[in-house]
Amino acid sequence: MTYSGLPRRRVLGLGLAGTLGLAAPALASRRNRAELLVGAAPGSKADLWARGVAPFLERAVPRLTLAVRNHPGRGGLESVAALAAADPARPVIGVFTAPLLLARAVEAGEPFPVDRVAPLAAVLEESMILVGEPGGPPDVAALRALGDSGTLGTPAPGSAAHFAASRLDGRLDLPRFAFPTAAAARQAAASGHVAATMLPLPDAIAQLREGRLRGIGLAAASRSALLPDVATLQEQEVDLIASAQRGFALHPAAPEPFRAALLRGLEAVAADPDFAEQCAANGQNPRFRDPESWTSLLRRADAELRRRWAEEPWLPRRA
Repeated sequence: MTYSGLPRRRVLGLGLAGTLGLAAPALASRRNRAELLVGAAPGSKADLWARGVAPFLERAVPRLTLAVRNHPGRGGLESVAALAAADPARPVIGVFTAPLLLARAVEAGEPFPVDRVAPLAAVLEESMILVGEPGGPPDVAALRALGDSGTLGTPAPGSAAHFAASRLDGRLDLPRFAFPTAAAARQAAASGHVAATMLPLPDAIAQLREGRLRGIGLAAASRSALLPDVATLQEQEVDLIASAQRGFALHPAAPEPFRAALLRGLEAVAADPDFAEQCAANGQNPRFRDPESWTSLLRRADAELRRRWAEEPWLPRRA
């Protein structure tokens, strides 16, 4: 699969052409074909995101052609196993979403997934946001005043938004109710069936822009340019910053020229104004994390999830 039709008004890579050649023997063809491994079904959020970012990476890395391969199973863990078991010489790039993939490993009683693959880079993050119906409580103070007479909705347990909402315990004493999907949680908030819902910003951005949801508080360090009128939770004396990250991983023994080319390409993608425009439309923020910072973030998140699971599992434990 090749991608075309992207705006060409900017030349990416600051002279990367000629310096990012994928010199590994397996990539010696005129077009360097690589596989983008997605641990989710076609049409899923992870799949659509991978297909959306692929054209930018193709443009940033000369001669690169990407083919998306869906390898769903066990919440993405099957794709991690497939990447770890692949021939290192094969050009395979795994899509890695945190904290969701880490949570699936914890639930399954499996070790840290990054012990099997090598994190490459992350290119964006998705902030969590507290939302409600347009005529409902306008801020955190109004939610607090409800006491236990209101309900805080979340997407399914194990999701980034569910974890973020759980961190409000003791700060916002609303009983929590987990819906099976983000769409169901969003609809409950829009219709007033819950006092508020914690959602990833991409799952709420369209309704917020259309006035069908009210933004109560953004779980970020500063206000978002996408929704400048929505105060952060920190502004409302709730110290909560929460986000999900989307990035990539390789086989630990992937050829260095391939790894280096992709890493430079991903850094160029994260800085691309066209990619930023696409992210803004989807309620996402470009943010490049190099292998060290990406791995460090994943290790911290994994440790926190395992601590939570030991103290208070978010799903029933397996017998």
